[in-house]
Amino acid sequence: MNAVYIGIGILVFLWVFFHLHRRQRNRNKVICVIESNCVGCNHCVKRCRCHVLEMVEDETGKHAAVKYLDKCTACGDCIGKCKFNALKLIKRL
Repeated sequence: MNAVYIGIGILVFLWVFFHLHRRQRNRNKVICVIESNCVGCNHCVKRCRCHVLEMVEDETGKHAAVKYLDKCTACGDCIGKCKFNALKLIKRL
């Protein structure tokens, strides 16, 4: 039984460690929308936990846009959800 607890403890420790490492690595990055690839499917907006993205409609059509750039943690969840390669991480200015 102790081996199970040790195994679970190691898994939790590794998950926390890699999560913090990912945040540290992406601290200098921010999300960017490639409007020509965006089809306005709204999947990335729903996936964003920090509510950084929003859908806008202009003369080119409906597409995602970065609303609150300072809130972006560059977690990459929205990039994983986009099937059209309309999102990428760039260096924060």
